[in-house]
This record gives sequence, structure tokens and C-alpha cells, in this order.
Amino acid sequence: MTTMHASDGYTRETSDSDEVPELRAATPLTTPEQRFTSAMACLGAAYALSWTEFALMLAIGLPGDASSHPLAASVASRVLVGLLYVCAASRLQWARWVTVVLGFVSVALVAPTIGLQWHVFPAGAFVVGAGLVCKFAASLYLLSPMPPRTLKQ
Repeated sequence: MTTMHASDGYTRETSDSDEVPELRAATPLTTPEQRFTSAMACLGAAYALSWTEFALMLAIGLPGDASSHPLAASVASRVLVGLLYVCAASRLQWARWVTVVLGFVSVALVAPTIGLQWHVFPAGAFVVGAGLVCKFAASLYLLSPMPPRTLKQ
């Protein structure tokens, strides 16, 4: 039995026309609101992990003379980043783009140091790495189109 004879008994159950069905545009799996919510969840996790990193730094002790360590600057920077995240959650476009840029820059500058951190303090490296993953994911989510800012009355 050849291939030609094997298909003789085949009946076409679809429409009689030989037209190609219309190609439909792929619908996104997530809505802009879901992406925005995911981005904010990632930013919240990254912010919490930055405070966890700060607590670990205090737990292992400050290097050198404790009075010369910029402890106030460490706290102030985390508070300012938190305020930036609040502005991004308010759907301000400038805050969104600053958050994206800071997320990518922090990943680019800190990720190469995680290997060395792992040899010195594995728990700290894990917290820093998890924070970088959250920042990177949030930056990617924030790059996609976002829902418009709504005014509540």
C-alpha cells in the first residue's frame, strides 16, 4: 500500500472551502493591571530584603570603627528608595522610569559581587541575590505598558 492509496479513504470533516483560517492576534496572558500588581509585589519584596540585609550587616558587626561607619546614610538611602517605590506605586511616570533604571543598574553593579559575598557570608549573599532577582523582575514588569492612573473622587 503506497501513500497515495492510504489517503484515498480520507474524508475531510472541516469546511468544504480550502481557505486558510484567519490568524488571530495573540492575546496577552496578563493584563496591564496584573503586571503592575506583580511589579509592586516585587518592589515590596526587594524593599523588605534590603532592610533584612541592613539587619544582617548590623548583626555581623560594622567593619572598622563603628563611629566612622555611615549608618545614617544607610538608613536614609533605604527610606528614600522606599519613597521612590511609593511614587512608582502611585503610577507617576518619572518614578516608574527611575525605578527601572535603578533596578537595572543595581543588578549590573551588584550581581558580579555575589560570588565573593558567598565565600564571606552566605546568608548575606542569599538575601542580596534574592533582592536583585526581585528588582530585576520588577524592572521588567515596569517596562511593559502600564494601566493609566485613575483619579478617585
